[in-house]
Amino acid sequence: MDLHPIALCLENLKDEVTTLVQNESTLKETVDKLQTELSAFKRAYSDVDAELRAAKLALDEAEVQNAQLKDESARRHGMGNRVVMLIDGDGAIFSTQLIAQGHKGGHAAALRLADYTTQTLIENYGQRAYQLWVYVFFNKQGLLTTFRRSGLASMTGKFDEFVIGFNEATERFLMVDVGGAKEAADAKLKGYLEDEIRLSETFKVIFGGCHDNGYVANLHSQITAGFKDKLIMLKSYDEIAFGIEALELPTLTIPELFMPRKLSDQQQQQQQTAVKSPQNASFALPGTPREMDPKLPVTKQKPAPCIAFYLKKGCSAGSSCSFCHDYVLTPAQRDEFRKAVKKVPCPVANKGKQCHFGEECCYGHVCPTQANCFFLKKGTCRFKHESMHTNPA
Repeated sequence: MDLHPIALCLENLKDEVTTLVQNESTLKETVDKLQTELSAFKRAYSDVDAELRAAKLALDEAEVQNAQLKDESARRHGMGNRVVMLIDGDGAIFSTQLIAQGHKGGHAAALRLADYTTQTLIENYGQRAYQLWVYVFFNKQGLLTTFRRSGLASMTGKFDEFVIGFNEATERFLMVDVGGAKEAADAKLKGYLEDEIRLSETFKVIFGGCHDNGYVANLHSQITAGFKDKLIMLKSYDEIAFGIEALELPTLTIPELFMPRKLSDQQQQQQQTAVKSPQNASFALPGTPREMDPKLPVTKQKPAPCIAFYLKKGCSAGSSCSFCHDYVLTPAQRDEFRKAVKKVPCPVANKGKQCHFGEECCYGHVCPTQANCFFLKKGTCRFKHESMHTNPA
């Protein structure tokens, strides 16, 4: 019997509903199964995460123990106690009193250097088994020539003996003639500085090149590389080169070990004192004295006079200075020069730092026009720091 169309439709709907119910049941079973698997994965992940944390903790503990073992090994074997001193022997020249003693003086210089350096290290960094290595690089022929020109010809016969005495004082001290090539000693020092400061066993590098701004770039490079704490500057001349001083590194001074000034500058000072005339109070300098062009102010002379030579304690560059040391200055010209230089800002004070020369500094610590400075309003005044435009009390 044929079903009525409506009945047939209902029958078909019944079949579809039955199929949907069956599919829903299957999907439910699938979801339940997936949830079970997800829970299992979560438990597995939790277990693996716990194991990973435990492994990381064990690794951290192992690294700590490894560092402790390295420290212990370093203490046991003297690692990290190496102190290397690098000296530019063409500039940091041992005192004439020591060189004049020949072999005995070289030995005495080595002992004085070792004792004072070790004592200073202990006072500042504590008691350790310091191992001091000293390298002095110099141009022998150049030094002997300088001795003769400076009236110290007697030193030439003692210098070889002095070097032998220095080298024999201890197995880790070495004075080396690098030959007459231009800046050969500089190249040696720069190379040794680059190598020695990066060694893990090197505790400190004491650099004896305070007289020469030519080392600034190399020192600055090591500071940028993160080795500032390893650097100590060894002072030879009374004055440190300005660029070196600006690095603000700790400084070691060993009394009466080096000449306080460059030989050529000492000779100039002696000759300057010898030819000082009380009648006109003018100062004749060695070499070929020059008169200043009266039509030009002191600062416009060509070549320009050296500020350090005339207004400070002396120029560390000596004969290699690009400014003139040969002018004959009257007191009026010297005073004019001093006032003109005061219009140049002190590089240290300009950065807001304390200049250790204070009122004796030859450069200006205050803008000449102070708060009324026209260039200050435009932001172009050479006196940068705000304190330099304050009217003094």
